[in-house]
Amino acid sequence: MDLLGPVAFDLYLYVALAAGFAVGRFVRLKGPWVPRATLATVALLVALLGASLDSVPPVALLSAIPVALALVGGILAITVAVFALLRGLGPGRPATPATGRPGTRRPVVTFGLLAALLAGFGLGRVVALPAAAAIPWVLCALLALVGFGLVLTAKGLERVWVPIVAASVGAVTAAVLATAFARIPLSAALATGLGFGFYSLAGPLVAARLGAVLGLIAFLTNFLREDLTMLLAPYLGRRLGGAGLTAMGGATAMDTTLYFVTRYGDPDSASLALASGLVLTIAASLLVPAVLSLPA
Repeated sequence: MDLLGPVAFDLYLYVALAAGFAVGRFVRLKGPWVPRATLATVALLVALLGASLDSVPPVALLSAIPVALALVGGILAITVAVFALLRGLGPGRPATPATGRPGTRRPVVTFGLLAALLAGFGLGRVVALPAAAAIPWVLCALLALVGFGLVLTAKGLERVWVPIVAASVGAVTAAVLATAFARIPLSAALATGLGFGFYSLAGPLVAARLGAVLGLIAFLTNFLREDLTMLLAPYLGRRLGGAGLTAMGGATAMDTTLYFVTRYGDPDSASLALASGLVLTIAASLLVPAVLSLPA
């Protein structure tokens, strides 16, 4: 979730989303061009995200990736487990997990996105790509396309607490385990987990407070949370539904992973994903600096 800043990030995203949503209410187009265009835009965005890592030294990247993978794996595993426990609790009936859409080629989508990420990373190493400048524009295009097919309902907000609680418990629990077993300082682990996928916030703040190595781990953990949610959505959407994918995406459920929540979870989960993602984005903006300000 690469944003222009904790204050100004939402304006261009919401304008694009609202514009796509408004057009989608009045224009009815036949054919699969919208899903195809959306998926192509996602692939371009993932490639640009890969290219954005061009400034990271390869040695530092290689040493940080295993730690980040272990941490994000723990976050996602615990988040999914907590979501499974919470799914049947509280008021309102939980949404029925999607049964999958005809013609959805899960391996093609997953490996296609992985190939785009690696291709973008490789190309960014040999060619100077304007990834940082291009990402916001591509993200706007993606949100407009996603908005075109959104189904927003007030009822979808009834259980918004489930993905928010699941994501929060997953972040804190994984941070405590990382401190106990990987010897990562608790403040760094908590700040990383409570980024909820907001890597352009968590990475720089942790680096400024605790050093470049821990900052890189924070950046990669949240970066990989976004990408792994995209890659795993075609497989887990059947079981978890839109609410489960929303919990996995964390803050990114309101933008970059929103397409995957509605495509592979269920279309009616858009309201829930937007609300949960916004709450977790605000929470990350408040909690990450607060955690890092605590005495070591």
